[in-house]
Amino acid sequence: ERAGWIDQITKISAPRPKTPPTTGPFRLVREVEPLNIGDPLPDYRFTNQLGQPVNLSQFRGQALVFTFIFTRCPYPNFCPLMSNNFRDAQELLLNTPNAPTNWQLFTISFDPEWDTPARLKAYAEGLRHNPRHWNFLTGDLRDITAIAEQVGEVFARDAGGATINHNLRTVVVDARGRVQNIIAENKWKPAELVEEILKAARAMP
Repeated sequence: ERAGWIDQITKISAPRPKTPPTTGPFRLVREVEPLNIGDPLPDYRFTNQLGQPVNLSQFRGQALVFTFIFTRCPYPNFCPLMSNNFRDAQELLLNTPNAPTNWQLFTISFDPEWDTPARLKAYAEGLRHNPRHWNFLTGDLRDITAIAEQVGEVFARDAGGATINHNLRTVVVDARGRVQNIIAENKWKPAELVEEILKAARAMP
């Protein structure tokens, strides 16, 4: 019987460029781990439709729900449906007697180059959003990509660059800051989301 071994291994690392390039057929991403039910939501920093900084950590103690869109999406059953469902869920919550008030909706754009705060503000107003409970967020594409990848949201521009191909994810985080549900695709109804929000808002530390 033969045996062999290797010793005296030396790791050789290639020199890294001091600053990464910012143009080319790629996008910069952060290395992130997938989020599972029960995991704490990491903190991310965005900018809302009013140009104000928004940190997810500042909403601890509130139920958070977020989904991803781009305002130029041409397909009614994708981004427009997500936004209309959020609007309907907002109205249900605001008109439910004795409903908790510790909840926030976040619509995150993965097209930050186009979806500036001003454009998001006009989009939000078209949906009759309540700014106390619903923010429309943009920010650094690296951060948007990171949180999207953590919850299974995948997006990329098509070959011609005219639109963005993507799937759908809606994420519910309870008042303790832990992921309660990650809802795939577009089959859910506003009333179902409201039930998730009511449960998330009542989660005790």
